Amino acid sequence: MSYDKKRKIIEEYLKTATPEERRELNRLLKSREYSDNRLPRQGLNVDIKKSAKIMAGEINKQLGMTEKSIKKMATHIVAEMVLQYKPDIADSELTALVNLMVPESSNKTEKIPNELLKTMIIQFISYSSGKMTEREKALFPKGWAEKYWGYFSEDIKQLITAYLKNEIDEHKFWSQLKI
Repeated sequence: MSYDKKRKIIEEYLKTATPEERRELNRLLKSREYSDNRLPRQGLNVDIKKSAKIMAGEINKQLGMTEKSIKKMATHIVAEMVLQYKPDIADSELTALVNLMVPESSNKTEKIPNELLKTMIIQFISYSSGKMTEREKALFPKGWAEKYWGYFSEDIKQLITAYLKNEIDEHKFWSQLKI
């Protein structure tokens, strides 16, 4: 099957899948092994950002590269690692993930794709409400919940807080969510 056909199938799936189906797909993707033995392994909990920084630092020492060159190299490495983990990822999601791990600047001008944002919200709520299993928690890098929270808009943060405090129900939460 061609790459384009696989990509179209995945995109269609993501458009029509329920939150539970997307969580299951996410879980299955996270359970895949990394095939490149040169990269640091910590079970399935690989810190991509840390790995990219370490590799870029080593390259900088050896070659005396500029910061711009290092950032370009780190971006390429992170993109390659994401593609190994999830080969059929949409270009917009890949760009968003790379920008999360290797940001161009300190401002958040890059908009996270809606499907990725929904997944982040579902994962954050599952974790915060105690519904995420220990196995699922182990699949995330250290500090991921704080990173997610930092990328949510104030409106999303207020809705999540109200939902977690049982001030609104699930139906009202999703109907009021503007993404």
